[in-house]
Formats: sequence, structure tokens, C-alpha cells
Amino acid sequence: MKTLQRVMEMVRKSIPDLDERICQFEVEPFEMDDELIAAFCEELDRFTADLRSGLDAANNETARIAVHSIKGMGGTMGLPEISVLAQEIEMTIRADDLKRAHQLSDILIAWARDFSANARA
Repeated sequence: MKTLQRVMEMVRKSIPDLDERICQFEVEPFEMDDELIAAFCEELDRFTADLRSGLDAANNETARIAVHSIKGMGGTMGLPEISVLAQEIEMTIRADDLKRAHQLSDILIAWARDFSANARA
């Protein structure tokens, strides 16, 4: 959990207006069951791999689709900070700022790994 807090601090530093943008992704809290969390983690693993491979291959469309999916999943799961981070990555890809997209993607992927590890523990 310490890693998750560290990663969230990195998200806040990377996206200064995070708190103002979170509200568009907030949902009513609900109790997530293990099956839903497991499915979320599977999809998160798949989409972060697609994001990384798309960026590494300079395939902006593959990367953009993957991060767009992560953005929606974050909102559905009640993880607005991740949705905002994914939205920021999506915008940097569209602006062809691949250096920043890589930097932000590293944060997102670190968060995803930590979230999945904690959820599966």
C-alpha cells in the first residue's frame, strides 16, 4: 500500500489540477466483489501492456485506445485519479508529446502493478 500512496503522490505532482478534474470521474461508492476486482485487474494488465507496446512502437492509435479504455475503467471502478491520469496521457498522445506520454505512462503502469498485486493478495 505504501507504493500506491507514493504513486498517487507522483500523479498529483504530474497533474497539478488533478483535484479540479477528478469530479468528472467520481461515481457513487459501492462494494466491489472479488470477481469484479479480478476482471478489472485482468483488463488493466492487458490495457497497460497495450499502452506500453503502442508507445514503444510509436503507434499512437494503439496507445490512445488502450489509455482511453483505462480512463473509462477507472471511472467505472471509482478511481477518479487514475481516470484523470489516463485522460492526461491520452491528451499528450494526441498532442504527439510522446516524452510526456511515456513519463505519465510509467506512473500509470506502476500504479496498475501495485493495485493488481494488492488486489490479488
